[in-house]
Amino acid sequence: MRQFAFIFIIYAAFFSLGLPDSLLGVAWPEMVGEFHVAFSAAGIISMTIAICTIIASLQTARVTRKMGTGKLVLGSVLLTAIGLIGFASTQNFYLLILAALPLGLGAGAIDTSLNDYVAVNLKAHHMNWLHAFWGVGATMGPMIMGVVLNHHYSWRNGYMIIGGIQLMLVIILFFSLPLWKRNKQKGSEELDHRTTSLREVLKQKGVLFALLSFLFYVGLEGSIFLWGSSYLIEVKSLSVATASYILSIFFASLTVGRILSGFLTFWLSNQKMLLYSEICLLVGIFIVAFGSGQILYGGFLLIGLGCAAIFPTMLHETPRRFGERNSREIIGFQVASGYVGITVLPPLLGVVFQGFSMNLFPIFLGVFAFILLGATMVIEKGRTATKPIR
Repeated sequence: MRQFAFIFIIYAAFFSLGLPDSLLGVAWPEMVGEFHVAFSAAGIISMTIAICTIIASLQTARVTRKMGTGKLVLGSVLLTAIGLIGFASTQNFYLLILAALPLGLGAGAIDTSLNDYVAVNLKAHHMNWLHAFWGVGATMGPMIMGVVLNHHYSWRNGYMIIGGIQLMLVIILFFSLPLWKRNKQKGSEELDHRTTSLREVLKQKGVLFALLSFLFYVGLEGSIFLWGSSYLIEVKSLSVATASYILSIFFASLTVGRILSGFLTFWLSNQKMLLYSEICLLVGIFIVAFGSGQILYGGFLLIGLGCAAIFPTMLHETPRRFGERNSREIIGFQVASGYVGITVLPPLLGVVFQGFSMNLFPIFLGVFAFILLGATMVIEKGRTATKPIR
């Protein structure tokens, strides 16, 4: 029963990680008038959050060795609560940027520390279900804000509600600290006294290809989030409502796919799961590129199902690929690389689309997916030739 409660707390923390992720996009049209700034100023806030998330991801291994995973997660959720309540309270745009700092720092630390803990200590199905809980949180956050706005309340109420949910989780995490002590991370003593330098970790065979995988996978996912609807409207001549519905199928299949993938891991190895997922992703991209009408629904469904298991499976493979001794550092770099991908690649594609054509959208998705598949094959080939340090 205690083990079940402990795993539920881990899932709840990752659910809370997803809650704020899509809030800014939903609330910004209401926020912009109050702060008297340009509509594009949302980019400053999102970039601040992203940069802080990257910094936190890179520092999580060092902080975890000093604090332990349980205390780090507790402090990180508290930081996100402070950031959200700061968003709800401030009347000044520059203070809004200041509130974005703890939001980004908390998110990066939660993401990296929990992914490392699950990768080292729990089975693959837990990693997939962990990220499914993130998807539920990322879906519920905008829903809560939407209900608030539809009832003509201020967007501040939406941020305050989600900040309140985070504070309730802080209380739960505080009382659950003894569970973290009973479930101390496997090999934690060795990890706490490791002597491997950061340069040695990055020189380990395959690590750079792993970082490349995360950069292009998360960049691909972010490009679909940002440009998928525009592609359907401009190139496939669909209505705004139809395009939004098709894109919602992608989001739904991504979350449902992670739940199903958790069950599939009882029969499939991580290596096979990655291979099948990447093939499914490529087939979906092909259908989106050349299909029309109703078949586009199937294309985005396959893309979502293909994407579902890739991120959690790559994370869960990290200790097997590179050794438990180095997993904290490498997972931190992988998560940071993913955030770089979603921060840089989608806006960069926007510049390309504006200068050339929106028709290039599936071509770039295909290129990203092939890079991901190629990097996966190189890592696996390299692993058969060398054993990771344990």
